[in-house]
Amino acid sequence: MRRPFAELLARATVVLAMVTALAGLPAQARSPEALACAVQRAPAGLDARLADAMLAQQSDGPALRDLQNVVDRCGDDQFMDDAARKAYFSYAMGRMARDVLGDRLQAAGVPHALIDDALDIGPGKANNPAEQITQGDLRRITIAMTDAGINPASVTPEAWALINAYISATAAMFDGQRKLE
Repeated sequence: MRRPFAELLARATVVLAMVTALAGLPAQARSPEALACAVQRAPAGLDARLADAMLAQQSDGPALRDLQNVVDRCGDDQFMDDAARKAYFSYAMGRMARDVLGDRLQAAGVPHALIDDALDIGPGKANNPAEQITQGDLRRITIAMTDAGINPASVTPEAWALINAYISATAAMFDGQRKLE
């Protein structure tokens, strides 16, 4: 019986990870498939619950515990050590929340691409680590809004909260991904 190439590739990746871990060699960057594990295994609606947790600036709660369970399952499959699991948790939380927050921003009339461009974040961009959102970040966003024909004064407080949460989720995602490389 012939196995599909994707299945053989996945098995080879697992074997390579095991050999690398056993040999004590540094692991290679995680594949897109490995990074997608938590997103694919997450229960329905976890992404929206994580977005809500980021909006509420929660550092604990059911959504985060559910994500930890998913991350632990993926971590077991990928032989992640504690540091890699912590980075993967940050990546997965940011990635799932970012997608939902981006959609909510669009619905609020603020294109998330505007924020990505103003702060040079996203795939192929600088993605500077962000410990906190600065006044300079907000100034760049208001300038980008004005340039796009959006009056920053007309943006609701709820939309500004979405912007802040979106920036935080994006930073968490790229910081986690950087630590996994």
